Amino acid sequence: MAILLIQHSRHSEAGHLGESLRSFGQRVRTVRLHEGDALPADLDDVHGVVSLGGPQSANDGDAWVAHEQALMREAHERKIPVLGLCLGAQMLAKALGGEVTKMAGPEIGWVKVRAASIGVEDALFVGIGWEQSVFSSHGEHVSKLPPGGTVVMKGTACPVQAFRVGPWSYGIQYHPEWTREAILAEIERWPDAELAAAGTSRDAMRRATAEHAETAARNARRMFELANLMLFPASRQQPGLVAPSVVHH
Repeated sequence: MAILLIQHSRHSEAGHLGESLRSFGQRVRTVRLHEGDALPADLDDVHGVVSLGGPQSANDGDAWVAHEQALMREAHERKIPVLGLCLGAQMLAKALGGEVTKMAGPEIGWVKVRAASIGVEDALFVGIGWEQSVFSSHGEHVSKLPPGGTVVMKGTACPVQAFRVGPWSYGIQYHPEWTREAILAEIERWPDAELAAAGTSRDAMRRATAEHAETAARNARRMFELANLMLFPASRQQPGLVAPSVVHH
């Protein structure tokens, strides 16, 4: 059994999530769509689906978009855990009947997110705190949750920062997976005019990264540890093993 990891761009790698999956001995099958890899026809031998970020839109009419969303929908229906990050979160929302629309202006840089009522006790956010600074880079957002969806983390410009549909399908709009190096590289890619339109600057974002990156990485490692234990436990890939129900630190 393997986790299907879908990568849409060379700039959106698995980062902290990839490190966590490796540390837990997960078998990962990576599909790099930006390099021409094809999505699998089915979910045979798959015990989890992870969809990363990218510059594309969940509303694009490309065949691979419909295919990826169909796989997410099938995984959700079969109770195979799904974790979507940024574009992946939008793909998941669209796949399950939600809506994704363009924001009034892009959300770029470090933003505050807060736990919604369910987020205080949500399995993936235990021990992280009710408010955290996270790095975002997106121009679209989940404007309508899928049926049965619940907001887990909320924000101001982007109200749905993390959501859950049922116990196994999660979408996270920001980028907990990005390392400090990935964040600094993203800052360099944004045009000055777009940064100014978003009310920030390259220097301001670099200073904020120096302030927040270490804590954000610690929170990410915690969340991805919980994802390995709760969403992708050993019992799902090796019958007969029991996943731990409590995490001790």
